[in-house]
Amino acid sequence: MLNAFAEELSAPDEYVVVQLALADTQFRLGRLSEPARQEALAVLDAGGDLERWQEAGAAEVRRRAAVLQRLRARLESPQPEPRPVRVRRPKPSRAVPGRVYAYQARSGQPYLIRVVGIAAVGCSTGPVVRFLDHPGPGLPDAAHLAEIPERRYHPRWKRTEVIIADDGTAAREHAGLILVGEHPHTPPPPSPNGRTISTWTQLCAYVETRDNLTPTGNDSV
Repeated sequence: MLNAFAEELSAPDEYVVVQLALADTQFRLGRLSEPARQEALAVLDAGGDLERWQEAGAAEVRRRAAVLQRLRARLESPQPEPRPVRVRRPKPSRAVPGRVYAYQARSGQPYLIRVVGIAAVGCSTGPVVRFLDHPGPGLPDAAHLAEIPERRYHPRWKRTEVIIADDGTAAREHAGLILVGEHPHTPPPPSPNGRTISTWTQLCAYVETRDNLTPTGNDSV
């Protein structure tokens, strides 16, 4: 965690709070490491985070000082026996790679979104989707889905590969998506433009903001 959020923790105020909370959490689980204990005690020796409480008034500073004093007493006492820590395992995604969904923008233009794989997202997994470059105006025949190329990156259409964080029938229907068909294929190489994470509703809202930029086709955005 400290490595993953190293940039945020370069701010002294953030580092102090996180370091104290980390040591306190480890202690309560009976898993306080000596480096974490020593670092937290050093932070407390330096005054903890009392300085950031000054604007709240003297009474709040006294309350915070009492909290820090109790934390020091815990960290300097024998910690309890280790408690089991529940492992949160990713929930399997219900998405099926190869399926193609359609979203009809308010303008009437349909946008095709194909599931190209599955990826981890938080403590779960979700479908990886890409847009197809369908000119419209209607929906294509399911048998012709394989003939439609993928929509390319453009400065005004930067999302080309997205991980969906809330996949499920209800979420898709709420966003206004319908199933068009399936186009089984081998997983494509990762997008050179990187991935973003979104919900179905957020993705469709993004489509609406891109809808009237330029016509689709070989030079589409």
